[in-house]
Amino acid sequence: MNQLKLASILLSVFILSSCATKVEKVVTAPITKVEKPSKELVVSNAELSLQRAEEQWQRNGDINQRNQLLLEAAQDFQTGEQCVRSDIIVANIEPFLTKPFQKQYATLLKAECSLIEHYASGNSVELLKTPIDTMISWLSTINEPAFTNRKEVLIAHVAALHQRWDLASSVLAQQLNADSPLNNAPEHNLWEWFLKSSKQNKQTLANQNGLMQAYYSLANIIEDEALNDVSRQQAIAFWQERHPSHPLSVELPVDIQRYMEQNITKVEKIAVLLPLSGRVQAQGDAIKQGIMSAFFYRLQDIQQNNPGAPIPQLTFIDTGSDSTRFKSDEINAESLGQYDVIIGPLLRDHVNMIKDLRLPESMFVYLNRTNNQDRGEIEETGVAKVYFALAPEDEAIQLANLMHSKQVETPILISNDSSISRRMIDAFNQQWLALNSVGTDDPFAATRLPKIVTFTDNKSLRIGITDALDVLQSQQRISQMSRLSSEVVHSVTRNRRDVDAFVVFAQPQEVELLNPIIEASISLFTEDTLPVFATSYSYQHQLNKNSIRDLRNLVFVDMPFLMPEQRRQALAKEVDSIWNNPPSTFLRLFAFGFDAFQFSEQMQQLAFFSHTELSGMSGKLSVNADREVVRQLPSALIAEEEITQTNAL
Repeated sequence: MNQLKLASILLSVFILSSCATKVEKVVTAPITKVEKPSKELVVSNAELSLQRAEEQWQRNGDINQRNQLLLEAAQDFQTGEQCVRSDIIVANIEPFLTKPFQKQYATLLKAECSLIEHYASGNSVELLKTPIDTMISWLSTINEPAFTNRKEVLIAHVAALHQRWDLASSVLAQQLNADSPLNNAPEHNLWEWFLKSSKQNKQTLANQNGLMQAYYSLANIIEDEALNDVSRQQAIAFWQERHPSHPLSVELPVDIQRYMEQNITKVEKIAVLLPLSGRVQAQGDAIKQGIMSAFFYRLQDIQQNNPGAPIPQLTFIDTGSDSTRFKSDEINAESLGQYDVIIGPLLRDHVNMIKDLRLPESMFVYLNRTNNQDRGEIEETGVAKVYFALAPEDEAIQLANLMHSKQVETPILISNDSSISRRMIDAFNQQWLALNSVGTDDPFAATRLPKIVTFTDNKSLRIGITDALDVLQSQQRISQMSRLSSEVVHSVTRNRRDVDAFVVFAQPQEVELLNPIIEASISLFTEDTLPVFATSYSYQHQLNKNSIRDLRNLVFVDMPFLMPEQRRQALAKEVDSIWNNPPSTFLRLFAFGFDAFQFSEQMQQLAFFSHTELSGMSGKLSVNADREVVRQLPSALIAEEEITQTNAL
């Protein structure tokens, strides 16, 4: 590399020094073990190394000496939380590195900065810019003993990104003192991964490592479903007294800190706010039936297994369906302040109105979501408030993730152009672009949206599909050939071959029209079957043989309560019998209500400890950082004669 090349590296790095974005630390609440130089001093050293590299190169032209100085500068920039500048140096000199040590050093810095920048971005693992497989290939080239510990820490983090919690926690437990930029607070990373590990791995680590025994006992307190929240707080305080010098005791993990700050009392009175009159009365009634069913199941459990346990009082209050006001005069700060838990309301405007009452001591399971900017008070009150909603956008995002995992590349979207359909398409497209733009150098990757077919009737649906598959163009070419030839032209239309799936956002009766049209539009020259993906919006569980035949190859996501396995269980049969085989919409709202009551009983644990979850009838439920209840849904395939669950919870 000539002097001009080196000068361009130096110029690029110096220009970025004034505008580089500060990369945040990987984890919060670091536990400082040794005194380290300030970031300003470290960056200053890096800039001095750049100057020395230029001076040495001009003086003696020793490329290895110059590369070593540049790598030291890249290391200092990384230490000073300026990975952008570190990456620029590595990218420019990597092609000219010849010594194995220097090659491995550059790879190590590159891999570490990839993770540091990913953590600072706050993005999900699907949006990791450097694919995990690529990072694994990088790590396989590092074998220098000097880098062993840092490599092991990287392996732990890559394993965690792969959700290999057992491997991640086992490896990091041996590298808590490693000098790695990813080890700012390794005890807290280890705690997070340890919680998600299998019970067997937790027990094994506890037996092998004295430090991990304290982790194990604290995890048991967090996860013990037999403890109520008052007892759990007391048990955590006792654990701290027994382990006063343990890193987790000195600096409690954030989730435990917030949990301990709550003023927890026994749940004795529960209010349920639902629209039990007006235009959305039917939805309110279905949710009410689910809540009552869960309540009675709870009473039965108390009578059989714990007769001395207190029975909470359950009160239903009608909000009405007018979004501008409440129907019941009982909905005010004074009346609602007497309740320990409030489930509801359902309408979004009603949720905002209840939030304005600012009831500091009540725990809430809101049955809808508000805008993100309205959630600031959640952390201020110290009381659990969660947002539990049947949001169609969530299902569309999950469908995009499912298709991406099945390596679908060129889908066609089919929409009935309803408001729900448009919301789901927007969410799907946003996630689809994010998933397919990661790890690619294609500048146009983020602009490729799937083609959308919008229909209003059977005719427009047929025309839209054949046009999207280029069948109409094939027919036009055949027609042109027929006109040009005096002979009879024998032909079969062809469809475009790059389409590998359809995604439908339409109602069940509309979806049944799709398969015959798709099958009729596919060329006879291929035996491939194009799958059709759908959300619960497009599925209803009461299917006859003709419907199953028309919907074969449909892959959909829906609540466990609508899946064949739960349809055969006792509760589902009771619901079908009592309400005379109700439609799928009723069952979804019933399951939503049932889970809302279940959630209210475990809300503290679920809201403050993200690894805990509730296997409910509406999905596998957990709580994210925005206090939203996340529903993980199973997927199923409609085969020739039956529905087969393909992704069990």
